[in-house]
Amino acid sequence: MTQPTLTEGDHFFSAEGITFHYRVGGSSGPIFIAHSVGWGMPGSYLWNGLGPHLEKSHTVVYLEPRGNGQSSQPADEGAMSSRIMAADIEHLRQHLGLDSIPVLFGHSNGACIALRYAEQYPDRVQNLILVSAEVQDFPSNDNLKTWAAKRKDDPVYGPAVAGLARAFKSPPQTDAGFAQMMDTILPWYFSDVRHVDTLRGHMSPDVTPPRVWPFLRQGPLDKRAENKCPHVADGGLVKARTLVVWGAEDAMCSVDAGRAVAGAVTGARLVVFEGCGHFPWIEEGEGFFREVDAFLGSD
Repeated sequence: MTQPTLTEGDHFFSAEGITFHYRVGGSSGPIFIAHSVGWGMPGSYLWNGLGPHLEKSHTVVYLEPRGNGQSSQPADEGAMSSRIMAADIEHLRQHLGLDSIPVLFGHSNGACIALRYAEQYPDRVQNLILVSAEVQDFPSNDNLKTWAAKRKDDPVYGPAVAGLARAFKSPPQTDAGFAQMMDTILPWYFSDVRHVDTLRGHMSPDVTPPRVWPFLRQGPLDKRAENKCPHVADGGLVKARTLVVWGAEDAMCSVDAGRAVAGAVTGARLVVFEGCGHFPWIEEGEGFFREVDAFLGSD
């Protein structure tokens, strides 16, 4: 019998004065925790994008970080860094009654958070999958500037480049403005922009829309020296079997950062898809899920 905390559908639990939301999809196979970004996008892009495949063989738990989606905001606005969000995974593990997490998956900033958890709680993660991760202690590079220079005059990428520039200079202040900004910059995340509408479909706010509140707080907090996660420096602490997946043309998170993480985590396997951007399960779906299935099947 499936335990009540893992029945399919929406669930809530409280910790540190915050009400956390997670959605469960699938009802058989090992537990697979999927962590979305902490800067304002609801988890729907993961459960709509990954769910149809992963839920066939796993019980997938999609955690929405504090202040995101249906999870409530902390009373302390300074408690929105990725470093703090990593500790929230421990709250979820305890709530689910798990001795350790069979599979922990993170994408982008969600991978930043998942990796930090695996470093801080190395005995609590069996298998770790990091996709297009934000790596906070990788040396500064010109990845974003290089891609912006290549794309600024392109009829499709150009508006996305301009939208990014506006966001850095004058961030949106409303949920509606944030949602519009995200829609404008979506092409930036892809090598093949024909896939943009697929992501739009996955991001459809079936429960909650994007929220500007975490967007205005997480990024600035993460830039503070005391909040930065030492991902590469502490990579050797990870005990989990680890798969690192990247797109060679990821204009947001440099593939060189992926190589650094894979080199720091003992035994990590790095898979890089050529001609692919920030969402490999969309641009290289067949290859992506083949790699994930093979990794988990060899456990």
